[in-house]
Amino acid sequence: MNFESADYMLFTKIKYVKHLLMLLRKGVCTMDDSKSKNVQAGKMGFVGLVALCVSAMVGSGVFDLPKNMSIVAGVNAQIIAWITTAIGIWFIAETFVILSDVKPDLTAGLYKYGEVGFGSFTGFFTAWGYFICECAANAAYAVLTMSTLDYFFPGTFTGGNNWPSVIGASIITWALSALVLKGVEVSSTVQKVATAILLAVIVVFLVTVISHFNLTTFTTNANATKAVPSLSDKPMGSVFHQVMATMMVTLWLFGGVEGAVVMSGKAKDPKQVSKATIAGFVICIVMYTLVGMLSLGVYSYGQLANLTSPSTAYILTDLWHSTIGRDVITVALLFAVFSSWISWIQMSAELPQHAAAEDGSFPKAFAHVSKNGVPDFSVLMATLVIQIVIIFAHFDLNAYQMLLTVVGTMTIPPYLISEMYLLKISHKTKKFDQGSKHSPKKAMIIGVLAFLYTLIMAFSAGIRYIAIAFIVYAIGIPFYVWARKQHNKRVFTRGEWIFAAIIIVVGIYGVYALIS
Repeated sequence: MNFESADYMLFTKIKYVKHLLMLLRKGVCTMDDSKSKNVQAGKMGFVGLVALCVSAMVGSGVFDLPKNMSIVAGVNAQIIAWITTAIGIWFIAETFVILSDVKPDLTAGLYKYGEVGFGSFTGFFTAWGYFICECAANAAYAVLTMSTLDYFFPGTFTGGNNWPSVIGASIITWALSALVLKGVEVSSTVQKVATAILLAVIVVFLVTVISHFNLTTFTTNANATKAVPSLSDKPMGSVFHQVMATMMVTLWLFGGVEGAVVMSGKAKDPKQVSKATIAGFVICIVMYTLVGMLSLGVYSYGQLANLTSPSTAYILTDLWHSTIGRDVITVALLFAVFSSWISWIQMSAELPQHAAAEDGSFPKAFAHVSKNGVPDFSVLMATLVIQIVIIFAHFDLNAYQMLLTVVGTMTIPPYLISEMYLLKISHKTKKFDQGSKHSPKKAMIIGVLAFLYTLIMAFSAGIRYIAIAFIVYAIGIPFYVWARKQHNKRVFTRGEWIFAAIIIVVGIYGVYALIS
């Protein structure tokens, strides 16, 4: 054998293998880069996350804010209410900011905080309540949308819940769900455009009321304790009573502040979730406060309370001496509602998908994800629930207010559980993982204050409405049992049996409260 020839052949083969490996490596890297780009393309950046937060919070609330606040409070009470709300909701927002920072791996937000912190059933309790809450919110948007469209088609959609309204709302609901099924990138683009239009119209409204602001009007009967017939002012009770009465209004306004946390799994950069949450909160609190307070410098609280909804439309119509004002607000309201509608459909599908896919707290079907990265079965189930609620809303004379009450009260337990989880992890550690900018001591203080503020909101909602909300929680228990058996997992621990029993008892009381 010629060893030189053999060595040469071996060298050639080694060189060939190296070359082949290099080509394969390049191919794999190219494929990985391509996959990475595709994944990134289907996710939300900072602006998209902020738009999600703002659209989830704003919805229709800002356009009827002057009236809704003035029905229950005068100038001084509203000032105190906005200061209190800004501080209280900031604590809640900061709770989610800290949790997203110290637990970035828990991308399903509220559900995972409940599941990791207190067990599978608590996780389900949170996800189920949030799922139904968001469906009710979308049904509320459906009622409001049809009521608003009645302006363009007088008498056709009276009340927003007659049968033509039910049909119209159903068509819009399924159309928006179809849009969400196209993927986060498509729906996020729609949200950005709608949010931009919303903010532009709000700026126009604020410029208008500032140009008509009168300090005398603002300060007259500021405590709202006297009757002033010429201004339609009525005594509203003590300032404390008035402040407490605003709590349910502000609770509805800020529902969705956790939107970026819930959708953190769809974020291009998880580190932007906390920044987007704070940015969305700041935009909304500034916008709400200015819209509510500046209107009181143009009209008395009694006059604002007597306006037809949406009150901002009639304010512009009066100040512009033209119906164009109502047209502008009506169109902007529809954009805002559609944007919020999309946000809440996205969030309602996200938690059950994670619960089903990762922990077996929901039936397996909820774990299915489409080629667009959307939990399609969850979206379809959410749409079906919205459809059922829309039909039931037909039989309620005050459908919109009823749905707002349901949404407001059902957000309280998930918030409390997230706050309790923050307290738990803060208590059990002396220092969070390296890289976290938050300390356990700070987290503990924020958690306690957020928990106390959420309890105050629950108190303002009333035990009766909380009990009624627990009917929905009790209805979810059979679904949890089915899911656990489907995944061959233990249904309840001893503590979870007690928790489930409490839910059922409170739910039964809720049925009694509803009937009586």
